[in-house]
Amino acid sequence: MRNAENTSGRYILTLPLKTELYQEHILEKRFRLGEQLYNKFLNFEKKKYFEMTKRKDYRNAQSLIKDYTYQIKSLNNASDISKETKKMIQDFKKQRKEQYDIIYNIKKMFNWSEFGFGMDMKKYRGYYKKNLNSQICNNLAVRCFRAFEKMEEEFIKDQYRSDEDKVNPCVHYKRKDTLKSLCGSQNTTGIRFILDDEMKAGLVKWQGLEFSIDLAKCTLYEWKALQSEICYCAVKREKIKGKWKYYIQLTLKGHVPDKFNKQTGELKRQLGKGNVGLYFTSTSLTVSTEDGVKTYPLEIKNHEDKKTELLQKMDTSRRATNPDNYNEDGTSKEKSEINGWHFSKAYKKYRAELYEIFRKECEEKKLLQEILANEVIASGDVFNCNKMDFKFLQRNLGKKIQTASPSMLKSVIERKLSYHGVSINEISYSKLNPVLEEKNISKKNLEDMATLISRFQLNI
Repeated sequence: MRNAENTSGRYILTLPLKTELYQEHILEKRFRLGEQLYNKFLNFEKKKYFEMTKRKDYRNAQSLIKDYTYQIKSLNNASDISKETKKMIQDFKKQRKEQYDIIYNIKKMFNWSEFGFGMDMKKYRGYYKKNLNSQICNNLAVRCFRAFEKMEEEFIKDQYRSDEDKVNPCVHYKRKDTLKSLCGSQNTTGIRFILDDEMKAGLVKWQGLEFSIDLAKCTLYEWKALQSEICYCAVKREKIKGKWKYYIQLTLKGHVPDKFNKQTGELKRQLGKGNVGLYFTSTSLTVSTEDGVKTYPLEIKNHEDKKTELLQKMDTSRRATNPDNYNEDGTSKEKSEINGWHFSKAYKKYRAELYEIFRKECEEKKLLQEILANEVIASGDVFNCNKMDFKFLQRNLGKKIQTASPSMLKSVIERKLSYHGVSINEISYSKLNPVLEEKNISKKNLEDMATLISRFQLNI
């Protein structure tokens, strides 16, 4: 059974489902239909988005917002800011707000909002109502809207990046077996969880399917969590050793229950006392506390040799079963010339082995980060860290960032600190650089950087 995680006054408890073969077939069908529905709906909204953004007034408003933002930044960075300069800044901000209002009105005209996506979903969900109820369909519409929101945020950031650093974001369709969860919006209809306190058992109901959960062996933490009010439920799936395993995710109201040490009875994961400096790099975390400085490597043991061997076997098998899809020189033909791909049983076996390696690496990384986060929060109660653009690093240092995942570790630490009402103070390099020059500290010196960050408030 899995641990719970908190999300602004709510947390998630994940429990495994006992499924029979016929139930697994029905669940696979529902997830496949969820992928089809999401892709059809995304295609519809993409057409509407391009219709909206190709309007002349929309593009003019965007370019003016960019110009006004550049002018405001240049005026703010001036050494001497006079009253006239402040007045100009205020005028530019007003003019920029007018352009934002123009974009807002255009979006309103196209019904471009979370509620509007829910209304558009009504046209599609009727065909799927026997397998996917309205709440699940609306949740897929919300996911689609969130994808467009992220894309728009990256578009705005791209405007101020150089040509080499641009990300060129886009929304993506769901490929086969990539939809990992189907979620409702309340515990009264659709996916429901019913708790029987006397029998210590749980029952999950979902449109003709019933799954029993034996809670006799659950931990004290999980039993306390189940006493909280359930907001909504989701069915999640993971592929383990080539077979789908299904789970019920309960989103519960309130705060995460405390965990106690079985031997001593003391609370686990309590905050320490003192200032803590966290210095993140692409491959390590250096922690400075009152007891000393320690550097933790974040990279896990990867299995590149095994991965390469499996990829070579997959390529050999794919070429043997699809000879018509390759040119004489061994290169793949154009998409328009390929009729389809056929995969042998051996290919599927190698692909499952490769997926299992990636899954184990991911689980090992999560476990390492959870343990490291527990050590960090026990070392103090005031936390400072350097501000980093992890997405930018991911573009330039893809594999290093993928194996280390410093951004993921930071989010884990922030989540655990939020249980205690504490947050991390981010310090930008614009504030750090003058101090580094003054004290002649190199950014490559991890221990000095972490110590400086832990005591940074003394230098303000």
